[in-house]
Amino acid sequence: MGTGQTLLTIAALMLLGTVILSTNRGIRNNSQVILTTNFGLESVSLATSTIEKAQNLAFDAVTDTDAVNNVTLLTAPSSLGREDNNPSDLNDFDDYNNRLETDTLSTGIYFVRTVVYYVSRNTATGTLDSSTTRTWSKRLDVSVWNKEDPLTVVRMSTVFSYWFFN
Repeated sequence: MGTGQTLLTIAALMLLGTVILSTNRGIRNNSQVILTTNFGLESVSLATSTIEKAQNLAFDAVTDTDAVNNVTLLTAPSSLGREDNNPSDLNDFDDYNNRLETDTLSTGIYFVRTVVYYVSRNTATGTLDSSTTRTWSKRLDVSVWNKEDPLTVVRMSTVFSYWFFN
């Protein structure tokens, strides 16, 4: 084999090595994108599931069995949360206040943090702001993150209102 053929063979091997490295890098990047997408999908699924469970409960412990037409009968803002220490006894919306749960799915361990508080409409901005007094509306904020990627947090919220008719 002559010098020209040797140089051509070396160039071909370098080109082949570059193609293989580039292909491997692309496959690795695609795998990372797929994993990140799965983290996101499972996080959104957990947040949505938590919101749906909370919305299927009574608005407040006192509205669980009786109709209420006076806001002062509702649970005090400082008392939002479970009425007892039983973590599985969720019978009204605000029982989701200050909860931290873990769930294991196909891509790892997830943490679900929930906070419930009363909200009222800010007439100046038109937004719903946290209220230190009882109102007919409560907001649930849900944050979900994966143990493998704790900096990526999915946040979802919902507002649940109580209606009564005279």
